[in-house]
Amino acid sequence: MKSTITSRMSRKQFAAAVVKQLQLHQISCVLVGGACVSIYTNEEYRSRDLDFISSHSHENIKLALKEIGFEKRGKNFFHQEIEFYVEFPSGPLAIGSDHSVKPEGKFEIRGTVVKMLSPTQCVMDRLAAWFHWNDRRSLIHALRVADAQPINLNKIKKWAKNESAAEKLEQFLLELKKLRKT
Repeated sequence: MKSTITSRMSRKQFAAAVVKQLQLHQISCVLVGGACVSIYTNEEYRSRDLDFISSHSHENIKLALKEIGFEKRGKNFFHQEIEFYVEFPSGPLAIGSDHSVKPEGKFEIRGTVVKMLSPTQCVMDRLAAWFHWNDRRSLIHALRVADAQPINLNKIKKWAKNESAAEKLEQFLLELKKLRKT
């Protein structure tokens, strides 16, 4: 049964509707990026786009989403009923230079499981933008997720060492310590 998109959907409901529709076409995907930050901070940070990584062709994705009213404009998929939109950045699923990433997070809505980055992976993903592009906003997002969710700091430290980002990791850890004291 096809998904239905409505204006009253939450971010999670919308993501599940997209995933359900793609699954009808045997298309798998993983939710990444700012949408994960939004979910893990209980919408403290609000991203309008939902980024999914999929190994399937964009043409097949386009055909599947068109069936439920999506229109592709540029690199994004829009639906007239809702403010959220969807993007499928090219894969593979990676965090920084780590291309062996397996999604460790998920949620389920009405029997549809949405695979996504875990809170720890989400922090690492945001830190990758901070480490490699000096994106201060991504550092703030990493801090907000780390403050709102349980994370594995040892895993983050090990990953950051492989990213050759010891100095910036120390900045993150210092800011996180300050944040947790307030």
